[in-house]
Amino acid sequence: MSNELIRTPIATELDAFFGQYTAADQSRGLAYGIVTADGLSHAAGFGTANDDGLVPDADTVFPIASMSKSFVAAAALLARDRGLLSLDDPITTYFPQFTASGTLEDPCPPPTLGMLFSMSGGLTEDNSWVDPFIDAAVDVVLDQVGKGLRYSHVPGAEYEYSNLGFTLAGLAVGRAVGRPIEDFVRDELLIPLGLTSTWFDNAAPAGIERATGYSLDPAANWIPYAPNVSAAFAAAGGIMSTVRDLARWIDWLSSAFRAPHPDDVDILSRAARREMQRVRIVDTPSLSVQPDGSLKPLVGGYGLGLRISLDAQRGTMVSHGGGLPGFSLFMCWHPDSGNGVVVLTNSHRGNPSELCQQALGRILARDRVPAQTITLWPETVRLREDADRLIRRWDDELAAQILADNVDFDRSLAERRAGIEELIEQIGPLTEPRPAPQIVSAATPADVTWSIPGARGELLCMIHLTPVEPAQIQELVVQAVPADRPRSAAPVDVSPRRAYLRENSLTAATNTRVVLP
Repeated sequence: MSNELIRTPIATELDAFFGQYTAADQSRGLAYGIVTADGLSHAAGFGTANDDGLVPDADTVFPIASMSKSFVAAAALLARDRGLLSLDDPITTYFPQFTASGTLEDPCPPPTLGMLFSMSGGLTEDNSWVDPFIDAAVDVVLDQVGKGLRYSHVPGAEYEYSNLGFTLAGLAVGRAVGRPIEDFVRDELLIPLGLTSTWFDNAAPAGIERATGYSLDPAANWIPYAPNVSAAFAAAGGIMSTVRDLARWIDWLSSAFRAPHPDDVDILSRAARREMQRVRIVDTPSLSVQPDGSLKPLVGGYGLGLRISLDAQRGTMVSHGGGLPGFSLFMCWHPDSGNGVVVLTNSHRGNPSELCQQALGRILARDRVPAQTITLWPETVRLREDADRLIRRWDDELAAQILADNVDFDRSLAERRAGIEELIEQIGPLTEPRPAPQIVSAATPADVTWSIPGARGELLCMIHLTPVEPAQIQELVVQAVPADRPRSAAPVDVSPRRAYLRENSLTAATNTRVVLP
């Protein structure tokens, strides 16, 4: 039987994957898009978006609920970078009436804007409570704040999702910039980025092709919900958008982790965009059993308006979901490669977040996408070549030239030379150098692990450079791996500083792409 095959295009595969969702009555309609480093590469829709029979597509408008938070967090950083506020400002700077209690530390200092934007403000989770109050006026919400709120943790200590806390932080940004947060986001982010189909729901134009939210009644009939219009809670979940605009948003955020592009819109610095997508407060790690029986370690937390996951195989993953009566929505992406997926559904019946993450996993697996890309310093490349020569044939003059003083201080060069010679006896003789080095791993641009093959195994060699000029080697590690140990059973990193990366570790280090300049 032949093992030749023709792969189905990923877009065709995912069309079938997402089409099952509406076919199984998980939602009346669904629109999704595939994002690459070049933007939206494919989009499709299934079912119907409203009672007019509109088939959803990349330009159908959906409320995106809590996915709005990333836009507001970006606006806060924009205001911060202009000197209009600090993320270290306590919320009482903008709302003196704020008061809360419930911890052993009462009275404790109030949460800062940074804590509230990173879901670590200490306020108890409120997803169930908030939906009926989306249209509450600002004065009503602030009146409640003045009556007192409840902490479940000391501010800054733990992750706990709070729409109310994020709302207050968004309103504070509005006060800091001197205009409503909706206007600031529109003028400073949406318009400059060309997101022409993205608005706050309280300012959406008439006549747009928009999705209606639905729920199934006991007789299996789809019952529509009336549209939501937010007021005070606009910052927490009041934006409407499309697959096409969200693809543009994902591309712009994730591009900050890749080489600068001439077409980049620099309204918010690359550093600030990266700041949004890094863990600011860690969530409780877990090990979940997947439907196929596999185990998935979950480690991560919350950045600024975004959820961050540290995947053992793919590295950093960024996402956020949204939910309103009649809607469930999700976006996720892999910053290093620029791959992402957006899924918008007009029902809260199913679990599109799981679909979205599975779809992205299929894309990354199809292209064998590395967890991260590390480009070595030119000095790392040069000193690796020198270290390779030193290991093969020790030369005291070369050692003095390339090794920093601490190397001899930590262990004498004579001992190091003798140790390396013993290792070579175990697996040697060494073969001649190859035209290109056999790179095993790299953790930073300043260090690299490579293999020197021998007749009865290999040497795993690692160098780590100094932080000062001229660059020298501050760490030189050599380890012998006998030939009877398969590459999959050998270490990928032999640095004592990363001893936690034990042999057969489950780590993104095994899936890192190393670039030699």
